[in-house]
Amino acid sequence: MKKIGIILVLIIAALGCSENEYEAPYGDFNSFSWLTTKSTTDTDYVVALNEFIGLYDVSNNSISHSWYLPEGTSLLNKEFSSDNLVYTEFIEAVGPVNSDEKQINVLFNTPGIKEIQLKNIFKDSVTEGVKQEDGNWLVEKAFTITVFDDLKPVFQVLKGTEVVLNITETDLPNIANSASWKTVSVEAGEKLTYLDMTTSGEPDSRSWTFSGGDKETSSAESVDVLYNSLGDFVAGSMNSIRKDPKPKAEVLKLIPLKIKVIPSTKPFVINGGVKEDATELISFNVTGEIAVLTASEKDNFTVNVENTLAGFNQNIAVKSVAINSSDATQIDVTLVAPIYNSDIVKISYTSGNIQSVDTRILESFGPKTVAMDFQGAMNVAGYTGYEDEWGGSGNQFKKANTEGYFAQHNGSNEGGPLYYWRDDSKAYQGKSSMKFETTADGIPALARLQGGSFSTLSPVTAGTYVPSVWVYLDGSNTMNTIQFNFNADPTATFNFDLSTTEKGKWVRLTLPEITLGDISSGRFDLNISNTGQDDAIVQKLWLDSFDLLIVEVR
Repeated sequence: MKKIGIILVLIIAALGCSENEYEAPYGDFNSFSWLTTKSTTDTDYVVALNEFIGLYDVSNNSISHSWYLPEGTSLLNKEFSSDNLVYTEFIEAVGPVNSDEKQINVLFNTPGIKEIQLKNIFKDSVTEGVKQEDGNWLVEKAFTITVFDDLKPVFQVLKGTEVVLNITETDLPNIANSASWKTVSVEAGEKLTYLDMTTSGEPDSRSWTFSGGDKETSSAESVDVLYNSLGDFVAGSMNSIRKDPKPKAEVLKLIPLKIKVIPSTKPFVINGGVKEDATELISFNVTGEIAVLTASEKDNFTVNVENTLAGFNQNIAVKSVAINSSDATQIDVTLVAPIYNSDIVKISYTSGNIQSVDTRILESFGPKTVAMDFQGAMNVAGYTGYEDEWGGSGNQFKKANTEGYFAQHNGSNEGGPLYYWRDDSKAYQGKSSMKFETTADGIPALARLQGGSFSTLSPVTAGTYVPSVWVYLDGSNTMNTIQFNFNADPTATFNFDLSTTEKGKWVRLTLPEITLGDISSGRFDLNISNTGQDDAIVQKLWLDSFDLLIVEVR
């Protein structure tokens, strides 16, 4: 007898009843082969709860054959077809069960990992076979199927720390019952917090929709929604989402909550800081939506501008004030003369008749220092933001899993050490950042990330700049300094102090102004040494978006 062993996986239609048995094209060869409705090259599959898989043993010259179906599965009879919308009426047997049928359709009734066994016995040898005492050959194949539970949205709505709505997996809100929904009162300018707590079905994301608040949609796990307009609203909905490579699914659940926004009892005041944008517009927010703001209110603002280097210190008149067109809690201020980001700008307001939608009058404030707008000179998104993933050429570990850099002190394989590594688990902006992580011995004498592509990707023109970088320190980090430098210009060395940087969040570090000439050659390097920071512990941090912020000289 000739012999051959073949493992064959094909995508086929659901295996319904057929009078014509499949005939393997191998003549008198022994072969172990099978077909499945899943398009994969291995025996590990994923399905959603209450989905099926069809399997067909097309082995040649076996003398016995059997399938084993575990608990949580059902065997469908031969009247079943993939065209059927309801599968349960075709259940022939419930697992655990054995079947000697060549073709089976298996329905998955409970979530979890299920293992289906196929066992064939051959008279003569076959690839993957094990010879038995009786001289026959046994082949066993295990098919592992991960069954994902249904998505069952769970969420809470909080007012401060008070839980005002708690929706469980079994709650199924219906708009027809909205008359009985709970009503929560919030004052104008207050917020509600929406928190997704879904676990069943292993969702990957969610999509919120809101009504009456400052946000219409959000994909965040926890989201604050401000309610500034008086009125009665229905909260919205949450859609729980599961994505490839898991079985795709979406389940939408209404948020059964009515929101009544009432006049605020709190003072109407400035809310947060004041900032300038790229067009020199000065803006700030207040604690509620604005209903009345007349042109004459410009005379109640005072804007002082000081620039010591230029010998400039005077008030600049306000040309106009207006409610922002897309945010009714924001006031935009335009001046009659230009301002520069090297200026120190302070704004004050004397209470007049800026009125909220709930008839409160904006209180006086100031002087408030304006956060000036700075545009960057570096190619932050493509280069100093480490957005370009390793492209497949060169050593991935020495290239720190990115393009344009060389990690001089990284190991050349995954055993490391890998001090530098492009990481998409954290980012200040974009999709990735550069992770620095040491071994348990701490920082070596020097760990350098060479930016060899600097001159072609992000050269610097002559000008005055503020060096800036975003950093995220791990909670156990004890480091006190990092250094960036352009090696073509000895004066272009930037030492950032980490000693007082808050941990566990993205923080922007800046240095005093520096004037540079053109730098269009050499490298842009990141250097970290153990001098003054030699603790024998794992040191970990993330860096993103190094930039030279362009200083506008008055």
